[in-house]
Amino acid sequence: MWEALGEAPYYTDPESEVHFGDIFEASFFLDIFARADTEMMGGEALPAHLVPKLGRWMNEELEEAELDLHSPRFTPREADRYALAHASFLPDAETHRAILLSDSCLTATALAQGRQNRSVSGRLLFAPVTQAQGDKWQTLVDDVDFERFALPDDERLPQGSVAELRYSFMVEARVIKGHVDARIAKPVPSLAEDLEAHWNAYATRRGPRAYERNTLKLAALLAGGAQPGEDDETVGDAIAAVLDSSWGLEGSDLEDVSEVEEAVRLAGGDASALTPPLLERLEERLRDLAGLAGEAADAVNARL
Repeated sequence: MWEALGEAPYYTDPESEVHFGDIFEASFFLDIFARADTEMMGGEALPAHLVPKLGRWMNEELEEAELDLHSPRFTPREADRYALAHASFLPDAETHRAILLSDSCLTATALAQGRQNRSVSGRLLFAPVTQAQGDKWQTLVDDVDFERFALPDDERLPQGSVAELRYSFMVEARVIKGHVDARIAKPVPSLAEDLEAHWNAYATRRGPRAYERNTLKLAALLAGGAQPGEDDETVGDAIAAVLDSSWGLEGSDLEDVSEVEEAVRLAGGDASALTPPLLERLEERLRDLAGLAGEAADAVNARL
């Protein structure tokens, strides 16, 4: 987990633009699940004289006053469509916290950050942030659980905060654009990278978290199903080193390419000056990847 990232602080104050991993604190964050019997519903007003009768059917005492109802029996209109759902996970509180899981590029597009002539549109993905008791939080720190990500303690967050990746939900970008000041913390780059690896492991079973576990399983197979020895783990470590380098190429290296391209296309940057440093990094990464791949192949071949 993030304990290997070094000393705190693990968070900084939010920047002007919204990024992956930003933590929000606002009342409108709700963890809503669609019911199994979801149906589209319309809305209409029940006449006042029928409301007491409805109350008797519901074992409730209702006053004789017009009442808004939503039902599959009412034809849904474009302006007011509804569906049956429930918010059964988050605690009953005035304010909820959530961490942004949409990547920074998608977020910038949805919120029209640095994008001229674009309107705010789409939705952004979040995970609820809850609190775990001390022992449970420490267990999540010590033993990786793809569904939950234990957040490092910080004065900006309640003690024992956990990002519940298993309960991710989406919020309209227009709502987020109007509440960028609801952010309370931004993870430092190393913590953001750790969260990204954890999220990839949960959502796609890809990335460092996932292949670290699978290379350990390979070591166990090489040991005949027994406790792996040093030679067994060396093979898995060699493969993991290849994947670490590939992860860096796919992630930070090519993300930098994307950012530079946008700087050229959207802000008039000089491609001839900005591109050569990117090429140097890509060449270095690819040569490193090729060397590591050869070493891993030799390690595998030695066990055939």
